[in-house]
Amino acid sequence: MATLSKEEKLARLRLCRSENIGATTFWSLIDKYGSASVALDVLTKSGKVQIYKQSDLNEEIENMTKIGGRFVFLEDPLYPPLLRNVPDPPPVLSFLGNKNKALTLYHKNIISIVGARNASIHSCKFCEILAKDLSEQDIVIVSGLARGIDTAAHKASLHTGTFAVIACGINIPYPKENEALYNSIIENGGIFSEMPFNTPPQPKLFPRRNRLIAGMTSGTVVVEAAEKSGSLITAQMALEYGRDVFAVPGSPIDPRSAGGNALLKAGAILVQSAQDIIDHFNEQVEIPKQQKLSLSKNTQENIDEIKEKIINSLSIVPITIDELISSIKVSPKGVLSALLELELANKVTRLNGQRVCLTLES
Repeated sequence: MATLSKEEKLARLRLCRSENIGATTFWSLIDKYGSASVALDVLTKSGKVQIYKQSDLNEEIENMTKIGGRFVFLEDPLYPPLLRNVPDPPPVLSFLGNKNKALTLYHKNIISIVGARNASIHSCKFCEILAKDLSEQDIVIVSGLARGIDTAAHKASLHTGTFAVIACGINIPYPKENEALYNSIIENGGIFSEMPFNTPPQPKLFPRRNRLIAGMTSGTVVVEAAEKSGSLITAQMALEYGRDVFAVPGSPIDPRSAGGNALLKAGAILVQSAQDIIDHFNEQVEIPKQQKLSLSKNTQENIDEIKEKIINSLSIVPITIDELISSIKVSPKGVLSALLELELANKVTRLNGQRVCLTLES
């Protein structure tokens, strides 16, 4: 795996922090221009994208250094191995924790345990037993540091090492009541975040956090979850990544169990004890641990054809990117890649609210 230069790391950090540059667009730019440095130069000259200020970058690096954190790039050994293999993985993660401990934990099976914030006392107790038994069988627990099930899972696996993935800046313990747990995880594993330093927790960021939880683990265990919950988003992402989904059965009259029971009806693996998960892993011929780096490219979709479809579908009346994707029936990655080229060519204008339209001729 190639080693990034210091200059390229800084360029990647600045690029992924720039306006409208999500993971999909980021990797499309890397595919097209070969490096973040070149991509930044092109975008700066185009004036079409608000580039992350150098002063803001310097401040973020300084803040990370002060708290003992580090930026982890895809090529870094500290980047979660299984996360490298998801489509369009996060280009850069913030990490705060015990580096040597984390690298040791990567050589074990890693699963996530998720569930309700307002979990029942019974389910929290079961989660504690489950996480403790699994961790003592060399299975590493990942969760989201939230109240309820997440908290129970982290506390029960602290003694062997656990990872938390949060939906805010790496420096913000959230919820505040878990600050002591946050500090303990830093000593006994690590905290990961995709968000810039000082980013406050926001509802829209939690699905992105859930994507990371699903991506960095071999499987996801849902202990207690309502029918519409972040835990089911995590389970859905795990399925999309080809990972195992486990569920703990719950009372049919408790709405907090509806999501987990629905997963079981749909074919999730039943969990009544840690042994169910251990037996499942023992039955596998090979548990993937160190996945090879795989940067997806637009090999199946001709970018010129997509650009033509976009031009034919757009007018000077703005529509959302989601509406465009639905209309032309092309993958989000293909549409975003083509939109970027059209925007740089001044043929398409991107507006607030993820809307686009044809550029008005001057």
